[in-house]
Amino acid sequence: MAPSFSHDVVVVGAGLAGSSAALALARRGNRVALLDRASFPRPKVCGNCLHPRTWKIWEQLGLADSFRALPHTDIAGFDIQCEGRPVHRLDFQAQGPRSISRYVLDDWLLGHAREAGVEVFPGTTVTAVDAEQGTVRTSGGEFRARLVFGADGRNSLVARQARLMPPPRRCHRVAWQATLLAPLELDRHVYLQVFEDGYFGYCRFGDDGAVVSLVLDARRSADPVAAVRRYLPHLPEQEWLRMSPITRAPARPGRDRVWLVGDSAHVMEPFTGEGMSFALATGLLAAESAAPALDSDRIAPALADYTRKHRSLYNRGAWVNTFTRWILGEPQRLTHLLRRVPFPRCALDLLSRQIQLA
Repeated sequence: MAPSFSHDVVVVGAGLAGSSAALALARRGNRVALLDRASFPRPKVCGNCLHPRTWKIWEQLGLADSFRALPHTDIAGFDIQCEGRPVHRLDFQAQGPRSISRYVLDDWLLGHAREAGVEVFPGTTVTAVDAEQGTVRTSGGEFRARLVFGADGRNSLVARQARLMPPPRRCHRVAWQATLLAPLELDRHVYLQVFEDGYFGYCRFGDDGAVVSLVLDARRSADPVAAVRRYLPHLPEQEWLRMSPITRAPARPGRDRVWLVGDSAHVMEPFTGEGMSFALATGLLAAESAAPALDSDRIAPALADYTRKHRSLYNRGAWVNTFTRWILGEPQRLTHLLRRVPFPRCALDLLSRQIQLA
């Protein structure tokens, strides 16, 4: 007797990876359920900068015009400073990243997924996942699907339940974020400040907003306000959102009926602003590879195809991010070095080109 499925695909997590996958799957005529424990719109700890390589993704999804209409700031360049001392300033000669609130962006993409026919279940907490059966138990009932996509972030319950999560490593870095009104003197550059306790980015988004995204070494400091006010002394009182871990080892991309996308599978160092583009790309890769499994229930070859493409994507495109993570894993080392010698110009030029590479 053939198994009974409530949906072709259940996607857990309605961020960029999950919503892009759900949208692409629904447009192929699949029955898709998209679950998230939050109700949208919702805030999210993020640098809010979209890499130019995402423009092709919006074109592919037919959303380019709609995306351009969202409130945003086109980033004109970046400034790197070390303990308040200028290290490097660059003005982009081509299209740079675009700063946009995740509160706005994620809700916008989720809305397009709904329009495509995705059944969205906000405020739904996943409690258990069975990778062999494709069963997802939640606070709102049970779902069963040919495939389950885990898009629930770096602390993915889906990855843990499916035994895909790598062995835990102690990560001593914690991310913090605050949003505020942008002061008049803040231009369209991203300001990146490196210091012994960590680093932060400061930039405009939209017409009058600004965001401070901070990574701290928790062994040295746990106070985001004190860390930032050393360099932004007039920072007003704000609510700070917290997230950890910043990095972890990559997970296996899938097992049986459970596949991982976005941060669930591979966490990116936030300094380079590439996390959102990789999340979107993996969502579309998973949707593309899933077609044979959904048509014939031939899971193993479809998963092998996704695993191969997923590995190629990160091997080809994430090397600058990996290099940056190595540098910033112990920010006090970089700070001590920059006190004595200039940062190599070739490395800064390389980072500059990567940020502008569409």
